[in-house]
Amino acid sequence: MFFRQPKFPVYPQSNHYNPDSKQFYNTPPTQALKKGAAGELWKMAADDAAYRPNTRLPMEQPDWRDFFSPSEHAKLIWFGHSTLLVRIDGKTVLIDPVYYRYAAPVPIMMRRFQEPPVALHELPPIDWIVYSHAHYDHLDADVVAYFAKHSPQTRFMVPLGLGEYLRQWGIAAEQIQELDWFQAADDGRLRFHAVPARHDAARTPFDKRRSLWAGWVLESGKEKIYFSGDSAYAPHFQEIGRHFGGFDLAFVENGQYNELWPDNHMFPEQTVQAALDVKAKRWMPIHWGAYPLSTHAWDDSVRQSSRLSDKLELNMLTPVMGQVFDRNTPTQRWWEQLEPSAQ
Repeated sequence: MFFRQPKFPVYPQSNHYNPDSKQFYNTPPTQALKKGAAGELWKMAADDAAYRPNTRLPMEQPDWRDFFSPSEHAKLIWFGHSTLLVRIDGKTVLIDPVYYRYAAPVPIMMRRFQEPPVALHELPPIDWIVYSHAHYDHLDADVVAYFAKHSPQTRFMVPLGLGEYLRQWGIAAEQIQELDWFQAADDGRLRFHAVPARHDAARTPFDKRRSLWAGWVLESGKEKIYFSGDSAYAPHFQEIGRHFGGFDLAFVENGQYNELWPDNHMFPEQTVQAALDVKAKRWMPIHWGAYPLSTHAWDDSVRQSSRLSDKLELNMLTPVMGQVFDRNTPTQRWWEQLEPSAQ
């Protein structure tokens, strides 16, 4: 059922949507994949071990008492890659939850390093699930089906068009709210803002750019948290920083880059610049530590970004998977204690 083509609506003309082609777009246009990109994907499939850690990554069982204890600051848990569980202003929010063993439509590549720190059935009640875009490493159809069956009270906050997948996979229409860039919605306590990203979205050859990609801002009465989603580097980061006046904590894409797809993901120095642009008081690298989606060492992005972050005196946050943390939590560079990658 997960490959049936959704029936996407047609939206009004905007500076990132064309109703004639029925597609969203970036300005300026995104560069096409360069010659040789298919060969890079084949390298990942043929030599899987070269892009994975040599040992199991450190992981904790979440301390749920700590996670739910009253606090002035949001409490968070990283599940690896871009998946975050957030407790903020009395609400529990799950962002881009992915449990797939393979982050691809065909299970021959992009195999997860290890299981997430919490099984689906071990999750606490979830108020909101937020998705950034429809790619397999961010939108897991099996997770959606699980919540459709077991959690009818959970609501979903998504970019335009992505709700069509959710409805197809069993989520009731009244549970879904879809936003365009710079639109906002709240539930009385927590406010969600969809913000621009420079990326793409598709799950098959037939739905390319039919749904929007976005970053998100979660705003309570006490904090502003930024989640970049997937994005190449572009001026929108400065625009977001100006619009919101900075953030208490920012989660910024870091990893899965390649010279052959320069307009899809940021290089390490661009990640750090994006954290500067959005005026983050503290920032955390995401989009790494779970899946090999490019032909660089699994920890190359965080090693490079951490060195540059130190040089620029940016306050970087690097918890282990499963650890409960907030914006003030001291963390260690745990990957430096592991055996270096062969690359």
